[in-house]
Amino acid sequence: MASIRVLLVDDHPVVREGLRRMLEVDQQVEVVGEAGTGEDALAQAQARTPDIILLDMRMPGMGGLEALRQLRQCCPAAKVVVLTMHGDQYLARAIEEGASGYLLKDITREDLLAALERVQRGESVLQSSLTQELFNEFAALAQGRASLPFILSRGEMEILRLMASGTTNKEVAARLSMSQASVKREIASIFQKLGVKDRAEAVGEGYRRGLL
Repeated sequence: MASIRVLLVDDHPVVREGLRRMLEVDQQVEVVGEAGTGEDALAQAQARTPDIILLDMRMPGMGGLEALRQLRQCCPAAKVVVLTMHGDQYLARAIEEGASGYLLKDITREDLLAALERVQRGESVLQSSLTQELFNEFAALAQGRASLPFILSRGEMEILRLMASGTTNKEVAARLSMSQASVKREIASIFQKLGVKDRAEAVGEGYRRGLL
């Protein structure tokens, strides 16, 4: 089996160092680069063409979700695996944005290496402790909201709920680990899908359609 080329993306140098040591114990894994921000991850991914990008969700500047979206656009051959300490907080959004896996930082070295091998083979990986949370989320969607996926994406629904609570674009960006530009694009998509012109109309239409 050819070596798996991995790019590490985490804003904590000590975490990156620990991951490098864990992974390079296996001769089939080669850490080809490290990045501490989403912006740096994009540059590194294009320069080093990794097979797999291990991506943290909470980073300064460009958030993990925005980095994931842009990485999938600029480097479609690279598979992105989220490695985070935040449980299922970003799970649905990460899957929606094209992540090939979602793992927690308490994962063992053996399980992490096995997950990378599976992703390299074209499989998707989800840490076993998260499967119940994922099932519960989709079960909740199925109860009385069958039309939801055909109206707004899960990410758009999350933003609509925050809008309804009076959250500003800046606060939404911080809460969801997105750039403000991305939040504006999502809100524009919400307006278009709901046929409204501003936040107040969007929230009102959301209540009218039973989305809120």
